[in-house]
Amino acid sequence: MGQLLRIIIVLIGLWLVLLIIKRALASRRKPPPTPATLDNMIACDHCGVHIPESEALHDGKQRYCCEEHRTAAKKP
Repeated sequence: MGQLLRIIIVLIGLWLVLLIIKRALASRRKPPPTPATLDNMIACDHCGVHIPESEALHDGKQRYCCEEHRTAAKKP
C-alpha cells in the first residue's frame, strides 16, 4: 500500500513539472505585440473635435468628424 502511494505522488509530481514546463514554453512562443501605428489627429472643421485622420470625412480641404457636420457645414 505504501509503495502505491509513492508511485501516485511521483506521478502527480511529474505531471506538475510537465505542466509548468509546457506553460513556460507556450509563453515564449507568443510573438511580441506589434506597436500600433499612430495616426495624425485632426480637428473637425465644424465642431473642433479631434479625430484620427483615417476616420475623418473629407470634403475638399475640409475635414469632418461625421456626416451630419459635413452636411451642416454645406448649409448656408
